[in-house]
This record gives sequence, structure tokens and C-alpha cells, in this order.
Amino acid sequence: MTGRAWPFLIARGRRRGYSALLVPGFLREHGFLEATATPLDDVPSRAAATPHGVLVWAEHTVTAAEARGEPRDEYGRPLVLLHGFLCPDGDPAPAAAALTRTRTTALAVYDRFLADEEGFRTERSEPFAIEVTEITEVVRPRVSPPDTPVRPVRGLAWAGAGVLVVAAAVAAVVGFASAGNDAPPPPECGPDVVAPSVAPAVSAATCVRGGTTVTYSAPPSRHPA
Repeated sequence: MTGRAWPFLIARGRRRGYSALLVPGFLREHGFLEATATPLDDVPSRAAATPHGVLVWAEHTVTAAEARGEPRDEYGRPLVLLHGFLCPDGDPAPAAAALTRTRTTALAVYDRFLADEEGFRTERSEPFAIEVTEITEVVRPRVSPPDTPVRPVRGLAWAGAGVLVVAAAVAAVVGFASAGNDAPPPPECGPDVVAPSVAPAVSAATCVRGGTTVTYSAPPSRHPA
């Protein structure tokens, strides 16, 4: 299928450092270009997947004719172009012809840059057609997560323990209250108590003799009515 290839150029001048001189026209930000398209190590070109598509680039060492003078910067380093294209439509076919085209575009932009390095502003490119292999989205089967092991319900255990503690506290309070409400023990039997009564009358009294509580008939009042 046919896709779009958007040329780009990253290069330095005789005084100005590396920067993006030509960027794909559809991009709002292009910082990833400088971060991705780095100098090559003895390879003719390189490709990398980015969030905006496949980035393909190559190096070109500028000649004296192309530089219209000394093809070196103020430190004596050769002027090198990193040129290529960004393809958002798929995986580009063999890119040799496309890179030849982007080199021609890059040299034209670079010529304008060398003419006024300080005043140059980044330019935006237009796409050209390129054969690409459509990238098919991989469909992955959905895998159910493993069963979650049943965990003991700590809330119920703590609630049960709380109920037991409250019940024990209530029982202690009731026992203490009950103990506080007991009637006082009867007094020791006096000498006027002659014998315990077997069937005491209504006006009966109690006393303690030899550690035993006895019930006896209260003696009649000695005070005249």
C-alpha cells in the first residue's frame, strides 16, 4: 500500500549547534526527533519506531561545494547532516530511494541555513508517497485473572471479640452492683435469746450464735402502751 513520508533534517552549522532545521509539517512538537535520530555508527541508515510513526534516517557529510566554502565548523569538525523521513502510515519498504530524495531536500534547506544561521527558523516539510507495509494490530486473547484466595474476615473476628469484652464488662459491673446491694449480716445473739424458735411468729428476728444464723421470736416490748 502507499503511505506518506515526511522529510526532516537535523544538523549543526559553523557556529550554531545541532538542531532540527526541517520537521514534518503535521507535528506539533518535534523534540523526539533530536532524541531519536542520533549519529550512526558505520551503518548506512537506521529506523526506529516512535509514537508518531517509523523514523528512518541516514548521515551525509557536507562537501566544500555543498557548503559553498569550508565544510567545517569553528572547531574544525566536519559538517554532517542527519536527514530522513517520518512515516506514520506503516513500515516503509526499502528506503534507499526515499533517503536519496530526503538528502536532496535536506541540502536545499541546509544551504538556506548556512546563509543566515542566527536568523534561520525551522521549516516544515510536505509529504511524498512511499510504499509501506500495513501494520496489523495484534489481537491478544483475554486471559481471566487467577481466582483471588478467600481471606479471613477480620472485621467479624474483631467484632466477636468486642462483643465478648463488652459482655464480660457488663457481667463484672452487675456482679459488683449485686455485691454492693447485699443486706448486712445479722448481729450476734444476745443473752436474752433463750432458744431458737422452730416456727417463728410474724414478728421474728435473726442473730448469729456460734457461726450459725438462728431465728427467734422477738420478745414483747417492755414499754407499757
